[in-house]
Amino acid sequence: MKIRIKELLELYHKVLSQTKKSKNKIYSLHEPNVECISKGKEPKKYEFGNKVSIIRSWNGVILGAKSFRNEYDGHTICESLNHVFDLTGIHLKELAGDRGYRGQK
Repeated sequence: MKIRIKELLELYHKVLSQTKKSKNKIYSLHEPNVECISKGKEPKKYEFGNKVSIIRSWNGVILGAKSFRNEYDGHTICESLNHVFDLTGIHLKELAGDRGYRGQK
């Protein structure tokens, strides 16, 4: 119990001492690993959370799910495919993704 209180006090101290230009900011006390994700879109410039890559088969079976920090979608493909291989032993031959993966082979 004492360790948990010490961790919480350190977290609160970090939140209270951070400034606008601080690195590794805490955006949420109940979920300290949340990141600020820049969307670059006018109506919604920022989101808070983590990126997740979910790979499923054509019939809807989820083969793997992996959480990432604030990485560009196209840079997560190889790691996601490796994760599926580690879990299932399957090398995927085809992959379909949204526009965030454009230009990646």
